[in-house]
Parts: sequence; C-alpha cells; structure tokens
Amino acid sequence: MSRLILHIGMPKTGTSSIQETFFAEKALNELAYADLGVANHGGLITSFFSDNPYAWRGHRVAGRKPKEVTQFNQQVSVKLQAVCSAQGQQIISGEDIWYMPESSLIKLRDFFTPHFDRIDVIGYVRPPASFITSTFQQLLKNHNLAHLEPGGYYPHYRNKFEKFDRVFGRDNVTLRVFAPEQLEGGDAVVDFCQLLGEPIPSEKIQRVNESLSLEATAVLFAYRREGPQYAAYPGKARDNNAMVTGLKQFGTRKLRFAGDLITPELVKHRDDIAWMEQRLGQSITDQDESDENAITSVAQLLGVAVDQFDALEAYVKQQQNQAEPSPEQLAHWIEKLRTAIAGRNSKGLTPFYGSKSFFTEEQIALMEDELPPVIALRELALAFERHGRIDEANSVIEAAITLRPNAAGLYKLKERIVSCR
Repeated sequence: MSRLILHIGMPKTGTSSIQETFFAEKALNELAYADLGVANHGGLITSFFSDNPYAWRGHRVAGRKPKEVTQFNQQVSVKLQAVCSAQGQQIISGEDIWYMPESSLIKLRDFFTPHFDRIDVIGYVRPPASFITSTFQQLLKNHNLAHLEPGGYYPHYRNKFEKFDRVFGRDNVTLRVFAPEQLEGGDAVVDFCQLLGEPIPSEKIQRVNESLSLEATAVLFAYRREGPQYAAYPGKARDNNAMVTGLKQFGTRKLRFAGDLITPELVKHRDDIAWMEQRLGQSITDQDESDENAITSVAQLLGVAVDQFDALEAYVKQQQNQAEPSPEQLAHWIEKLRTAIAGRNSKGLTPFYGSKSFFTEEQIALMEDELPPVIALRELALAFERHGRIDEANSVIEAAITLRPNAAGLYKLKERIVSCR
C-alpha cells in the first residue's frame, strides 16, 4: 500500500532534527524522504500550492520576480511528480504547512490523492507557555524583534489544526503532545520514527538545537533594542545567522517567562486551549509558577543582559581571537569604543525601539501630508506591529485590504503580520 506521510510541525517541536535526520538518511527501511532537494519541504510546498505566488517568504527574501517564481514552481512540480511516481511510503515535512490556508491544503490533497492509497498527517502540539517562549526566541533571532508581547506569540491551536481534520479527515490526522515525558525516548525523532513503525538507531539521529540560553537571549534582546539596526544589504541574513550561532555557546540558564506574563494569555485563550485539550484527550498546561528566575518584564530581561557585561566581553574576545584580523573587524572595535564613550548607538541615533512615540519619525513626517485612507491604515498597522500588538495590526491591515484590495504591498504585509501570530 502506498502512503504519503505529511509531517506538519507545528513549529518549535523538533522539526529540524526530524528533517535533517531523514534528509541525511534519504530512507529508513520502507520510509523514503521525498527528494525535493532540501531538508525542509515547507517552503516549496507552500509556494507550489498557494494561490498567492509570494505566500512563501523565501521568494521575497531572494528578491524573485513573478516570472522567476513561476519558473521556481515549475521546477517544484517536476520534483513532486517524481515523488508521486516513486509511490511507496513517502515523507513530506515542513512546519510552514501548518500555516497554509485550507484552500491550499485542499489543492495539496487533490494533487497527491490519485497517486497514493492514503495520506496520513502527523503533527506535534507544543504546550502554550513553552511555545510562546520559543517563538519569542525565534523572532528575536531572525526577525529583529525588540519588544516583549506574549500575546503576539500565542499559537491559536484551533485555527491551525482543525483545518487538517476537515481536509484529510480526523481519522487520518495524528496529533502528539510535544513534551519530553510524552515522547518515546524523550526525543522527537525517536517518537516520530516509532509512530511510523520504523525504530531508528540513535547514531543516525541528527540533533539540531536551536535554542539560546537565558543569558544569550538577554544580550541579543538588548542588541535588538539598542544596536545599529542595519538596513537591508546583500548577505545580511548570513551575517545575522552567524552572529546568532556564535551566541549558542554563551550562558547556561534556560529562558522561562513568569506567570505574570503568560497567565493572562492562557486565560484569554482558554476556549482555544480547551479545544486543543479535547482534541488530544489530555492537558497541555505547562506554566510553572514556582520558577523564581522566570522573566516578568522587559526591564528584568535587560537587567540580565547588563549583568552579562564582563562575561560577554570575555566571550567576544575569545571569538575574536579565533578569527583572522581584518580592517572590517578593526572598524567594529572602534565603533565599540565610540559607543562605550558616547553611550549611544550607531550614528548617534535614538534606538528604533527605544522611542516612546507610537509612530516613527519617518511616519510622523509622512502623515503631516494629507494621506489617502489606505496609506494611513497601512502606517497604523506597521506601528501596531512594531509595538507587538499583532491582533490590532492584523485588523487594521484587513481594513486596508477591504478598502483597496489591489493596493500594492498590502497582502505581503498581512502575511508578515500573520506569521508573527
């Protein structure tokens, strides 16, 4: 019997380890990892099955034009047809699939159904408090996050999971709680393989640890708020990834948010959590009220960062001593000297997120002119997003789209805002 196994994440549930393990192995006995040329299939699947050619942010990051996106999807089509021809038991894995709208999932289902006897969906459900904490870290690392608003990181379980039950049938959707005590061997890769009936030797597992310590998180948060805030340039993502990777060995404590931050969100979304618990048949409450070191505020997180001053200085010097000297590195050390003396960030500008103003200076200057309503709504949505008020940002951008559905850039902005939820 041929079978397509659709692993949908959710994000922050060991998906990278599962993907890298199967990508390295190619196959595990009867299980074959779909040969799409990358470990994480989510972007390709999102791009191919979406009605919006720019639904996958990878196209925007790469600066692809519409014709290039079309060519990209044509190449994906060839690879997916090969997966269909291979049949057997094929695994497609990508946490981006978790975000796909129901219409795209229907297209995916209809594409593969003629070629496989069945489609099984497997998802892992991370409890809300740990998901909020982990998502905060992810946005901090990769999206220049410089505020702390737990409401913007809540997972909205029913909105994300129920559509899979409707499209593929509840009997074909298996959901597992992502918690060490709930996983086979306390490991997502072991659990996933066991669930599919193919145990995996531990030496074959590729472990990807993406988390940062509390200390590393704190200093990175301080950097995002007070640092130079580089404009886009070629290689910016590469440089950022290198910096974040360099922090992974810094610090030892685990980041946790206190109940004062998390509990209001759990109360606000209690109906959604209740739905998820009913769907799973068990509780997913994970807030530890007894952790005295849990973070309660931005001030406390910045305080942890300042406490790391000497340790970070020694750590950076250690990293610098391992690199070949260059004029660029010398310039950065002079910048550090200037910052240490002046106490201000690059070019003496007030940090972007340090401003108490709801709007940026650029937005205020723009709004001094008489703006069309749709532009005013766009700027308001951007301001809400910048301050971590994601629900308000989403409501405002939807109003702008309703007013002017064809206005350039609104759908892209909405996708970015929704991705922060």
